[in-house]
Amino acid sequence: MALEFRPSPEDNSEDLDFILTDIIENKVLEIYGEKESDAIFNSHHPDWKGGNPNPKAVKATQDAFRIIDPNYVPLQIVAKTFLSEKIKDIKTSTFKRKEGNINNFIRWFGNAEIKDITKKNAGDYVTHLRHSKNPAPATIRNIVFDIGSLFTWAEGRGYINKNPFQKLNLPKNNSTQSRRPWKDEHLMLFLQSKYINRNAFVATVVAMYSGMRIGEICVMQNKNIEDKCFHIEKGKTKASARVIPVHPLIESIINNLKSSSKEEFLIKGINSGGFDNKRSWNFQKMLGRLRKKIGIPNEIKFHTLRNTFATRMENLGIPTNHISQLMGHKHNNMSLDVYSAGLSIEHLVESINKLTYGKEIDSFIKSNEA
Repeated sequence: MALEFRPSPEDNSEDLDFILTDIIENKVLEIYGEKESDAIFNSHHPDWKGGNPNPKAVKATQDAFRIIDPNYVPLQIVAKTFLSEKIKDIKTSTFKRKEGNINNFIRWFGNAEIKDITKKNAGDYVTHLRHSKNPAPATIRNIVFDIGSLFTWAEGRGYINKNPFQKLNLPKNNSTQSRRPWKDEHLMLFLQSKYINRNAFVATVVAMYSGMRIGEICVMQNKNIEDKCFHIEKGKTKASARVIPVHPLIESIINNLKSSSKEEFLIKGINSGGFDNKRSWNFQKMLGRLRKKIGIPNEIKFHTLRNTFATRMENLGIPTNHISQLMGHKHNNMSLDVYSAGLSIEHLVESINKLTYGKEIDSFIKSNEA
């Protein structure tokens, strides 16, 4: 409530303090009633004969007076201004994550003045996160980055002199490889499981033989599959827009899924979700639950099928620039990045056709075309 009446820095009316005090007093009377209101405002006087006020009501009233003071700069107000600017610059999902991490910190620390936050407070919050939720080190880094971005902005706007979240001693990743490629036994365990439905099977084999991301597979429509190629129109980077030849082993699977409607999706019947309403949101979570139920190690994710694809192609002697173009990666060769218009489709067809996962896996997928 007090935030609504907080004056702007330019408002220097002589009667402003009296007006705001009157507003708060009337609001306290409205909320708590006459008896409690009298106790809140008068119990500190030596001649007071009434009972003691509710401590929470006293604190709320004191907080209200602090908030309307233009010289008082609480975290909540600075965060509100910061987020109102950031919402225009970043994706909805990124904004919601940042907003949530900042608000969680404010709830933990309290709505104190931003200049009162110290590096020790920041470090204590990291310790709190580790003890309460034990998130992965990468998750902690993301949380610290989000909260730190607020303080970096506040430093640039003159609210504080130094960002307390800079150069924090953060936990290191204990695992030398938090994600790892799929081995043959993992692929067969997953593909042969009785829990796998057709969508999960199709998405997995498409990723195996194309190197596509889960998001790219989920938005693939019939109109994007032409001349035996997947046409990816856009993605995370400029290099993400590319053409991938359909591997001969999954050609029948793709043809069987295609319908007469060009707007129909290759993976049908899945519901969009998340802050950005992505088609892959719920589907990816479902695949994660399936992997856990089947017994696939936690370090093996759907996304690491891209690692598996890249490793297989590299072991087959496929040139690095072919692999980069197929996967939508920027090549690390400067001259190729600047001057090359990309490989002709014939070269990519030749490279993708060499891909194999061995007789057992290839034969199993071939036998499940329908």
